[in-house]
Amino acid sequence: MLNPNQVRLHQMVKEHYVKHGSIRVILLKARRVGGSSYFDALAAAHCLARSQAHAMIVAHLKDVADKGLFRVPRDMMSALNDKFPGIVDVRTKSIIFPHSLGESNLDLATAGSVGTGRGLTLSYLHLSEAASYPGQQSFVSILPAVSKAPDTVITLESTAQGRVGIGETFYEYWNAAHAVGAKWNGYTPIFLSWLDDPACYRDAAEAEDAPATDFERELMGKHFNATPAQIAWMRMTLEGECKGSELLFNQEYPHTPEVAFVATGDPAFTTEEIRFAASTKKAPIVKGNLLRKGGQITFVKNPRGKLLIWEYPIARCHYYIGVDCARGIEQETGRASGDFASYVVLNGTTGDVAARFSDWVNPVEMADDVDKAGRWYNKAMMNIELTGNLGLWCQQVLRDTYMYPNWYVWKGKDDKQVGKFKSHALGFETQSRSRDLLLSTFRGKLHDGMKNNPGGLSLKDDEIVRQMDLMTMATGMRWEVEHGHDDVFMAVCFALIACVQYPPPNILNWKANYLDKENRDNLTGLAALSPQAALQNALRDDLKMIMRPMLKRCRSVLGEL
Repeated sequence: MLNPNQVRLHQMVKEHYVKHGSIRVILLKARRVGGSSYFDALAAAHCLARSQAHAMIVAHLKDVADKGLFRVPRDMMSALNDKFPGIVDVRTKSIIFPHSLGESNLDLATAGSVGTGRGLTLSYLHLSEAASYPGQQSFVSILPAVSKAPDTVITLESTAQGRVGIGETFYEYWNAAHAVGAKWNGYTPIFLSWLDDPACYRDAAEAEDAPATDFERELMGKHFNATPAQIAWMRMTLEGECKGSELLFNQEYPHTPEVAFVATGDPAFTTEEIRFAASTKKAPIVKGNLLRKGGQITFVKNPRGKLLIWEYPIARCHYYIGVDCARGIEQETGRASGDFASYVVLNGTTGDVAARFSDWVNPVEMADDVDKAGRWYNKAMMNIELTGNLGLWCQQVLRDTYMYPNWYVWKGKDDKQVGKFKSHALGFETQSRSRDLLLSTFRGKLHDGMKNNPGGLSLKDDEIVRQMDLMTMATGMRWEVEHGHDDVFMAVCFALIACVQYPPPNILNWKANYLDKENRDNLTGLAALSPQAALQNALRDDLKMIMRPMLKRCRSVLGEL
């Protein structure tokens, strides 16, 4: 019988198989949710269903292999023998399945005993607690032993063991499973939370005062909906197994993938900052692409589009676009290299991220994309990162070919001194000093959002939050992403620095200044307006402003008469 977590896991494994004809999944899980048992049972079914199959279950420790992992397939096949005596040969560390076309085998091994996997030919491989294997490349070296033929299976499952050190390889595989295009490793990522485990509860009376901490308020909030009974279990486990450490609890019993990988070193953001950023996450309302037809920019919906929209352009709101360029596809090799090219659209009036684009495109293609986005979002102020010359190339095309009208102008220290001329340099150069300014600006706007201040930052995008969570403070207080991409986060920073240095007017009373009365308390409805509807609203606002003094004068004259 499958528990609720196993039912969900089974459905996602089936979806991958239907789509690809084989199974390649990586499971990040809380402890005791049943992931290992499911994959071990699937290994037995695999050998029972086909001849000449060779399945292997690999554990990180010998005791775990002997007493835990092999119990499920051994008990299943022993029960089968009770109904059909001798149908399978159940041994201590192997099970032999006789078939007319050749027997199948299910074997048990430990990470240290399989070596590099040379000489093995497998059709099923389950690597249990793969993040705990000794040696950085220990589980990667055995993966080539599995045939690439249809109906083959590779399952990697583990609780997290950090981002560097022993858990680094599993962490990199998990990130690559979320990548797109040429960098996707072919695995479907699956996450199982302790909140979905029906065994993780105690008497609700033990947590009558919940939520008593920020962590409990997060768990019981609208995103996770934890019950008092679950909070009671969490409190007992936090103190009994994790020595009161929320970081350790989140590693062993995560409620999101982001909290599972405990940051090594010095995280760039505090737990409270990450928690707030994650609370703002929302799915985009639509995906698609911007097209240019004559002088008009139109948005076309496409589920595979690279432009993610959280907010259509709102009339009279001020938008800012931060651009982080990349090399794109190499013409010589036909391959992509380095980070994605990304841009983020920020509604400076509200502080909300409105849109995000990320793909492997070169600076010339990027200039076309950001020109369309900028003009569509009310001629947004454009801020392009220039370091490395890729951004300079994009900016030159955008300025000279597309004649984009609204630019961020570098605001250095001399711009603030009396008698000094204002800089005429376009774009942003990332240096040690300006890099610190980016982080300080981001953190300031994030704290405005945490305090519900006007214009406070609301990230919404899961990828921005993920990259933010990956950042650490390196030697010399330089912040960096040691593993993975930082392109989207950087694009947000460039949009924010433009917004802070050139703020939109009347931001303290933006609802009264920018929204129709009927929409002042319904931002979600306003954000979903089509560009045509937003334009109609703007025209109606303008007519009201023109007509209001005329009507007032007419009433005055009529009153005199």
